[in-house]
Amino acid sequence: MRAVTFNIRYYNPEDEYPWEERFSRVTGTIRDLDPDLLGLQEAQPNQWDDLREELDEFEWHGVGRDDGEREGEFAPLAWRPERFEMLETGEFWFSETPDDPGSVGWDADLPRVAVWARLRDRETDRLFWHINVHFDHVGERARLESARMLRERVAAEEDAGATVVVTGDLNAEPYSEPYCILLKNVLDGRSSPLIDTIHHADSVEGPQKTYHEFSDELLRRIDYILVSRDVDVRSLRTLPIQVDEFRSDHLPIVTVLDP
Repeated sequence: MRAVTFNIRYYNPEDEYPWEERFSRVTGTIRDLDPDLLGLQEAQPNQWDDLREELDEFEWHGVGRDDGEREGEFAPLAWRPERFEMLETGEFWFSETPDDPGSVGWDADLPRVAVWARLRDRETDRLFWHINVHFDHVGERARLESARMLRERVAAEEDAGATVVVTGDLNAEPYSEPYCILLKNVLDGRSSPLIDTIHHADSVEGPQKTYHEFSDELLRRIDYILVSRDVDVRSLRTLPIQVDEFRSDHLPIVTVLDP
């Protein structure tokens, strides 16, 4: 099973590398990586439309973060219907009122939505919960509280018998406090339900840092694929920067899982 996370960079007509130039690179890269599960971040409504039209071999779920419908950025996820039967989809906001569309939590600069899909693996009959997230880029407390909320939701899904796959841009580097809340610390007497695939893969290829800001220099690792502890991680690969042929200001990551 292949899972991919990719922050595609929001639509900005003033970018030196605009969406119209990058779109075919983004979709071509996704097809080359051939994911069964896919999580994207920063898709504006027009990008959401473009992606679904071009990549119609996937089934999709996403909502605009500003209103729970079409306004604002999407953090959509997708799955291959020949591999998975979709049982349920949903979303919540990283805020004190997570069921309130468009709500802004704590010291966040913007609404931050998480989208999820409950899926049945047609090959194994196993239940999966795939959640795709994008933590706030400004609010330190918002990232901490978002990590706590995500961990609680993941633990509840695992208690219910699901194998969890988290894709996303956490806007937090390894061993930062949000990262540790998700992966290291014991909370409420319970160890984390998640592992970071880069540290458990049988093989790792490519750079570790994932954000490069449309340059030839990698700046930070902020993009992740996290999975349940009982999943075997066969490999993880981060694609290299394509200087002057940028796909995005982030690098895509692909992992092969054996749940």
